[in-house]
Formats: sequence, C-alpha cells, structure tokens
Amino acid sequence: MLPAARPVPLWRRVLDQLRDLLVLVLLAAAALTTATGDWTDSAVIILVIIVNTTAGVIQEVKADHAISALTQLTAPDARVIRDGAQQQIPAADVAVGDLLVLAEGDIVPADAQVTEAAALLVDESTLTGESVPVDKAAGADLVSSGTVVVRGRGQAVVTATGTASAMGQVAALMTARSSLTPLPWPPGGCGRRPARR
Repeated sequence: MLPAARPVPLWRRVLDQLRDLLVLVLLAAAALTTATGDWTDSAVIILVIIVNTTAGVIQEVKADHAISALTQLTAPDARVIRDGAQQQIPAADVAVGDLLVLAEGDIVPADAQVTEAAALLVDESTLTGESVPVDKAAGADLVSSGTVVVRGRGQAVVTATGTASAMGQVAALMTARSSLTPLPWPPGGCGRRPARR
C-alpha cells in the first residue's frame, strides 16, 4: 500500500515557486525598474511572476491529486496464505514472501510472481495505459500493485510492496522535485560555456 503524502500548505507552494532562479532574477528586475520609476515595465514583470507562480502551483496541486488517485487504487485488504491457512489482512500488512490469493474483482495489493493461474486475466491500464487486459501464466508472469483481476483466479508470491512496487515508483516519480532550470550561457545562446584559455 502506498504511503499517504502529507498535504503541502499553499504558502509553501508559492514560496517554492518564488525560489526559482529565473523568478529571483525577475524580482530583482522588478525592484530595479520600480526604483527608476518605470511603472509600466515593473507591472509587466510582476504580472509575469504572478502568472508563472500560479501556473507552477496549479501543476503541483494536479500532481498531488494524481498521487491521491493512485493511492486510492491500492487494495484496502488482501487474501494471503500464511501458516498453511488463508487469511484476510489489511493490504498495508502484506509482506515480501507472502502468498497472495487472487480472484476476479480483486485489486492486486503488491507486486508478485504468479505461481498458480487458472484463466487469470489482469487489467494493467492503471500502470501501463494498455487498454486490453493481459493473460497471466504461472511461473512466467508478474502481477503489479494496483492492477485489477478481471477474470480467473491465481496465487502469487509477493516480491515488492509499498514504494518499492511498480505503482510506488510511479508515485515517487510524480512527487520528485525537479531541479531549478539553469540559465543558458551566454543568455539566449545554446547553453555551451566558452572554453577557458
């Protein structure tokens, strides 16, 4: 099961956007043009900063909503065989090495290696975008966390859970903070620095 992300306050999102190097340059330019009395240019620069910050915050909020949707796709509980008996446990308690029992309608709670399959068909569209469900065979195929069993039944040994699962890695990529965009050298050039003599 994927861990729930902490909500980020709006002021923190705005502050993170304003710490970008290009925005800092624009803020400095706005201060200088204001000091020289050029109110028109100052207003334009401030408008650019506001639009850029708003767009950045909206993009972050959309990414958070996508992560929440991924979290909700994970199974609330799972059936496993432990000590020779089938048990129903919370998906968060599934551990590597557990033997999952899968049936039609189940959301797979973790990445697992299929060990037994009877007409097992899995919808992987949440992970791969593939619109057609995929047949799974014993010994040769894996099932991934967050995918849905649409037909058949099977058993699978858990190989990865939580953030180590394929769905967890997708969620991690969505939360990874991108590095600040470097200014090209020279400004407006192709980004190559002149060779030192």
